[in-house]
This record gives sequence, C-alpha cells and structure tokens, in this order.
Amino acid sequence: MLKPYETENIIFIDTEFTDLDPYKGEILSVGIVKLSGEELYVELEQTTESSKWVKKNIIKTLDGPKLTREQANRQIREFLGASMPYAVGFVDNYDVIYLTKIFGAGKLPFRWTTIDFASVLFAIGVNPVKFQQDNEGAKSFYKKLGIDTKKYRHHHALDDARILREVWLKLVEK
Repeated sequence: MLKPYETENIIFIDTEFTDLDPYKGEILSVGIVKLSGEELYVELEQTTESSKWVKKNIIKTLDGPKLTREQANRQIREFLGASMPYAVGFVDNYDVIYLTKIFGAGKLPFRWTTIDFASVLFAIGVNPVKFQQDNEGAKSFYKKLGIDTKKYRHHHALDDARILREVWLKLVEK
C-alpha cells in the first residue's frame, strides 16, 4: 500500500525523439511537470537525422536553446533533487528508453518502476490505442473531464506532460 507522501511524489514526463527506433534515434526534448505544477522543459542538440514524421510534426515545435546530454542530465537532476519520484508517462516505454540514453542504465533520477498512463486508461475502460489514434475520441474524453485542450500544443513534450498532469488530477478527484 502506498503511503500519502509516495502518492504526492509523482512527476509527469514526456519526450520527443528523432525516430521510434531507439538504436538510431536520439532524444530531442523532455518535458517534466511535478504534481505541484512546477515544470521543466529542455531541448537537446540534434545529433542524428529525424524520421519524416518527426520532421513534419516535431521539429517545428522546437524553438528553445539546445543543450548537450550532459547539460540536460544536470538540469533534470537538479530539478528533481533526491526525491526519486514515480514518473507517469503516456506509453512511457519510449520515454524511459530515451531518458536512459541520457542518464545511463540504472541511473534514472526517478523510480525505474514508472507508471504507464495508457495502462491507467485501459483500467478505466478507455482503449489507449484508440485514444491515441482517434483525435475526436481523445477530445471527447478531455471534454468529459472538463479539460480545454486548446491551450496545449500537440506533440510538444512540455504540453504533453502538462495535459497528462491535468488528466491525472481530474481522474484522482473523481
């Protein structure tokens, strides 16, 4: 059973990367939002070619200063401190793979037992694949929760982490 301090030690994460294949892809950006609303967003130097889909949908959203892996590692560690939070991500397996490429195997600054929000959706009767592929279905879900999606940029790591936090808070209060 989780203790109250553990349920408050949560972060919401999202990443964008150059390719779905982690053997050739690299991380482009990281968005992290604490349960409190405090947030961090970093963009990394691009070292590999992006897939066509990423060029069309992600690259245009990147407009911040670019950090090296070492700089991103340091900023994220400073932001999270020693709290070792639980990380919540939508289809978090890619986020964890790409973040591991920054921090090293076994050296993530959050618990390695991450919380996959797609599984949470599945548990409450929402098909996560349909949710992700059906823009109208997702909009309907957000609308039922009272979330205005117009304030979020689609496929932007920080905004995706922000909306994940907002959905989490709405579900927890119900």
